[in-house]
Amino acid sequence: MIEGEDIATRRFAAYLERRNLRLARFLGSGKDGVVYEVESNAFPLFAAVKSFYHFAKFERERDVYLRLRELKTREVRDFAVPQLVAWDDGLMAIEMTMVGAPCILDFADAWLDDDVPEFPDEVWADWHRKLDEDFEGRAAEVRRILAVLSSHGVMLLDVHPGNIRFS
Repeated sequence: MIEGEDIATRRFAAYLERRNLRLARFLGSGKDGVVYEVESNAFPLFAAVKSFYHFAKFERERDVYLRLRELKTREVRDFAVPQLVAWDDGLMAIEMTMVGAPCILDFADAWLDDDVPEFPDEVWADWHRKLDEDFEGRAAEVRRILAVLSSHGVMLLDVHPGNIRFS
């Protein structure tokens, strides 16, 4: 079990109760939190809830979703972006719409505006090399997606095929 997964799962259960949602199924866990599909009596009928391990990651992802909502961003270059449904600061949980590929997911390692940490040139070179390896012939399209996000003040750093999914 990932460190903090049990606590995040308990926070998720409290979020379910607070929002009167029903658990549909477990979607997965990763370095930032646990994700479940939920069912409600309201729109959207099915949504995803991510419960975070650390407040800083929750805060970054919440703020990116708030920015994208403010800009009415539903997709970037034909890639769907989940829409923020609700969130709870105390429970470190974000509820969002479910989207299918092609899509962009997981903004916990995204930064807003000029808040991006400084990295040496070698780190950026490695990041670009990994992007090329991960996406091969689709790397140019991923860079175009990242450029659009950047034009919205969103710098997505955790870029891999699990977070930018092609059809």
